[in-house]
Amino acid sequence: MHLKVSYEDQSDGIAVVRVESTSQGGSLDSASAPELREVLSRLVADGRLILVVDLSAIESVDYSGFAMLGGIFKRVHFEGGALLLAGPRKQARGMLSRVGLRGVLPVHATVSSAVEELAVSYAKGSVDDRGRRRRATANALVASGDHAYEHLSEDITLVKVMGGVPGGGELSVSNVAPLRKLMADLVSQGRCYLIMDLTHVDFIDSTGVGVFVGGLKRVRAFDGHVALVVSSEHIRKAFRITGLTRVFPMFETVDRAVEAVGRKAAGAHVRR
Repeated sequence: MHLKVSYEDQSDGIAVVRVESTSQGGSLDSASAPELREVLSRLVADGRLILVVDLSAIESVDYSGFAMLGGIFKRVHFEGGALLLAGPRKQARGMLSRVGLRGVLPVHATVSSAVEELAVSYAKGSVDDRGRRRRATANALVASGDHAYEHLSEDITLVKVMGGVPGGGELSVSNVAPLRKLMADLVSQGRCYLIMDLTHVDFIDSTGVGVFVGGLKRVRAFDGHVALVVSSEHIRKAFRITGLTRVFPMFETVDRAVEAVGRKAAGAHVRR
């Protein structure tokens, strides 16, 4: 199935990309998503970083379609841009929630309302201004409750879990909420390659493990990746008995994790 993709430049640097199918009941899926990716990537390369993607003529969007849109979002967000969806149908809205992107990719009922929101938002600050502010946080350790994070590159973020807790820390049902929110916030900022440094954690329960599973679900929607840095045998065992060592790569040092995740990120850029 093929798509018909067109775009129109609006005022204020906003580009509206309209997606239609050449046949009835069109889908944005693994077969058709590359066609839309090609157009969006070309627009981004040309400096069009404020995008509205009109999906009103598309019946359904699968995981691959949203993974592609998530990848484009990540690229424009870091540069100070934005990507909004207009008119997705019921199936697409439901899938957006299931893949954990409802709070990441803003949805509008119409193209006009999406364009209006962007025009108002960017009247308060240009793309360049936003890009400079977002890039300024790279390579800076930022505290977030008991945790801290550092953007190591455009793609990779290191999260120091329970950093600064003397003698080690506990990640359990009583205190996982801040970490869950931090991971969700990072993904919403386009940070989808996460290295979770657990060297300061000496106990984790099933709820703590579940936070990482939820975070992995979020980043996978953006073709992202989560790796763990673990020094405690108890922590390794908690992931091993649940079979999650096959899902989460574990490393003894941050340097090794960065090297491995860097290869994953580089491969994702090649695919795009």
